[in-house]
Amino acid sequence: MIGMAKACSGGGSLLNYIMNDRKGYELFRNNLCGLNPKEIIEEMNMIQDLNHRAKNKTLSLVLSPSIDDGHKLSNSELKKMTVEFMEELGINADNHQILAFVHTEKRHKHIHIYCGRLNMETGKMVNDHFIGKKAQWAAHRIASRLNLLSAKQIMFCKIKANQNEGFTIPKSTKDEIYNKHLKAIERQYNSLEEYFLVMKTMGVEVQPSVNKQGLIQGYRFVNVATKESFKASEVNRKINLKDIVGKPIIETNQKPKIKFRHGS
Repeated sequence: MIGMAKACSGGGSLLNYIMNDRKGYELFRNNLCGLNPKEIIEEMNMIQDLNHRAKNKTLSLVLSPSIDDGHKLSNSELKKMTVEFMEELGINADNHQILAFVHTEKRHKHIHIYCGRLNMETGKMVNDHFIGKKAQWAAHRIASRLNLLSAKQIMFCKIKANQNEGFTIPKSTKDEIYNKHLKAIERQYNSLEEYFLVMKTMGVEVQPSVNKQGLIQGYRFVNVATKESFKASEVNRKINLKDIVGKPIIETNQKPKIKFRHGS
């Protein structure tokens, strides 16, 4: 299963493509009654114009099961899967203007979701920060729950088939973070800040945990894409950041010492 998402300005071209009866059929809709793209856009504009600051007020989402899974899934299962996908992205289907359309013209049956970002109950906009990455992981988690094949599972299997010595296949976000940590500590550091920066370039933010006395009592690892947060000990009990600074992990003739410019 593949999940895709992006915030966009919406418009007739996108909705005309989605609402094409020659491509498929409507799965479900919420808070919309228009009969054609023009009427639906007019409806959505009435709500979206309540927020004057946001630029991209529409979400274009795609959920695509594998070919075999797509043939097996019923419409009720496709709808349930779509609602769960949106919930993973912070979208309450009952409180947003939504049109979901199934395209069947290709071997891959897939669902296009045209969604207004504005929550009609709270007046808040759905956070679109890293929404593309969030959609990928949301599809993976849903596929895992429903025993369906996900794109990330396929990727992991391909990696495993060609894996290098010492590389382990991530089985969870924690495993992925730990593998990135192992890669990061192949270098020698003069300060923890250098290590933090290297981890951040790999999509993991390391945050100190401060107690009431203002003292650092540990660290948390945050997956930037999914916002999942774990204590260092939860990721792996072997992690000890105190040993990183000034301790070369590999021979210096294998990899050069990382250099950082001031102010970077």
